[in-house]
Amino acid sequence: MRSLSFTLLLIFLALVGGGLATLRLAEGNLSRIFGAPPTAIGEPLYDFDAGQTRVIGLRGNGVSAYCKLTDDGWWVDSPWNDRMDPRVAQSILTFTLGARVEGAIPTDKIESANVAFDDGRIDVRIGDVDQEALAKFRLGHRTPWLGIDPETGENIPTIFVEPRDRSRKDYTYACTDPGDIHALLTDGFKRVRDHHPFKLNRNVETIRIKNRVGELQLAFEPERDHWKISKPLDLKTDREAMVRLLQGLLDLEAINVFGASEVTLPTVDPEALDQIALQFYGSTEEVVLEIHPPETPESPTVFARVSDRPNAVFELLRTAVPSTGGEKAPVSLADLPLSVNDLRDPTLTSINPRQVRTIVIASAADENILISREHPSHPPRVKLDGRFQIPNATALAALMSVVTEGRVTGFVTDTATDLSAYGLNAPFLSLRFIGFDDGSIQLDFGQNKDGETLAMRKGSTTVVKIDPAMLGLIPLEVWQWRDTKLWDLSKYNILSIERLMRDTEPLRLEKLNPVLENWVAKQGGEDRTAELATDRADRFLDHLTGLHALDWLKPDHPGARAALADPDIVIKILSRQFDASGNDIGVQEQQLTIGSTPVGDSRIAYGSIEGQPHPFTIRNEGLELLGVDLFGFD
Repeated sequence: MRSLSFTLLLIFLALVGGGLATLRLAEGNLSRIFGAPPTAIGEPLYDFDAGQTRVIGLRGNGVSAYCKLTDDGWWVDSPWNDRMDPRVAQSILTFTLGARVEGAIPTDKIESANVAFDDGRIDVRIGDVDQEALAKFRLGHRTPWLGIDPETGENIPTIFVEPRDRSRKDYTYACTDPGDIHALLTDGFKRVRDHHPFKLNRNVETIRIKNRVGELQLAFEPERDHWKISKPLDLKTDREAMVRLLQGLLDLEAINVFGASEVTLPTVDPEALDQIALQFYGSTEEVVLEIHPPETPESPTVFARVSDRPNAVFELLRTAVPSTGGEKAPVSLADLPLSVNDLRDPTLTSINPRQVRTIVIASAADENILISREHPSHPPRVKLDGRFQIPNATALAALMSVVTEGRVTGFVTDTATDLSAYGLNAPFLSLRFIGFDDGSIQLDFGQNKDGETLAMRKGSTTVVKIDPAMLGLIPLEVWQWRDTKLWDLSKYNILSIERLMRDTEPLRLEKLNPVLENWVAKQGGEDRTAELATDRADRFLDHLTGLHALDWLKPDHPGARAALADPDIVIKILSRQFDASGNDIGVQEQQLTIGSTPVGDSRIAYGSIEGQPHPFTIRNEGLELLGVDLFGFD
């Protein structure tokens, strides 16, 4: 591969040089023809400690730039006296130390014009703390061939480099250039000047934002590792919004940077200027970005100045632009969350569920729902039928998800006094949370005249708007809080099971021994015990005793009523009952009825337990398992 590349190199140089004879490469390099260059093929052109670098000099197309490393980072002394983009400094060093020789030819054998050393050349000088040169070279244009990455085997573009070091100035090299160094050093080196208004290389302590909607102050709380809004109200921030703001300020980049004398800014009342001000830890002064109004309401850009760079005027994107070519769109001012409502925490509450002792749900339903526990380590219980029971886990999870993760859709006001305007003088729903420290939070929900669902924390003056569908996730009827497990039934206490299914003879299972699971199976007046598939029967019993509802339904649910009027399966269970002390209190008969209704290509399975008013739904697999054939061989 290298032999072919250098053959092409020689042909190219023969053509552009105009005076070279036909060349042959027998060993894959130019050494036999021109002699071995000071830097061998495959070796880096320069090798020095990047940490020694203190100055970078650039010259080309009539422009010279002198850059130096200061205590505050890279700075361009001339021609702008402004901050240097540290990424450009790093790219220059990366190219210099990463440039690997792919070919070499004596400089006097080629015409410099053909490699752009005379027309449009770029000179680079890298020096140390004593101004001694670590590298001096001249960049030409790209060569017509590619190098090979020795590790990956991938092709790498190459560029002409003419070292100006005394020991190597007689050779011109073709060096690898994977990062396109030319793109950074064209157009009068304008990319060398840092286009980022802010240099976020230190920890930000406060952020102040002033615009047409007012002024707000943000402060970082190290002990909580969290930002808060301290002005105009003391509010918790939204962590995601703060990440967008901080990352946006870091990525904010001007499309142009001009010298202060190059742009005539219109005279504007200082109060009319928007401001974004940052104060860093250890500093007593803010770094203030002042943003001028747009020339017209339709202007896509605005001019801005930053206090620690008086010689620069930035042209910033004012409106968002779409991504192109799969590349990330540049950050505009419109992309930054810059208002109180953009930055405040939009969740309904910051309740810690582990610290909640009691929950009271008061709605238009007949009775309140009370959920409580005696200790943080105890599971919660819901009061049903006059006693505390295991609550519906899905219902409890839905409630806590709404109040701790539910996000408001808008902030209506922070100064509500007349609650009737928001329908909150007589809320249709109240959620009260009492902690183990006896502190309480109550959320009231109302509806305004426009039909919007609003909420506020009792005792505050902030009204927010929420999606009414969010409240639809909270069960408001007591029966919806019942545990999904249908019954507390042990298979070891079952005495008999009778199953009736459509178009099938009734099946009866009777236990022979009150301890052992020995069953007698009878169907249609025949003893079929010998045919009973024991493993299948065990799975049937496990499913029957552990049956769960998907959802509890209203007593008059039309779908359930219709399906249960013509059931698929009826199961009657006779079981022995024991009290909490283990005393035998007699035998109980319970009846489970299951019916189903076709819906498209599937079915909805409904169920009910005799003596209980609320039907329920079960999984279709549950219907199949209850109707499984218990005879035959697995």
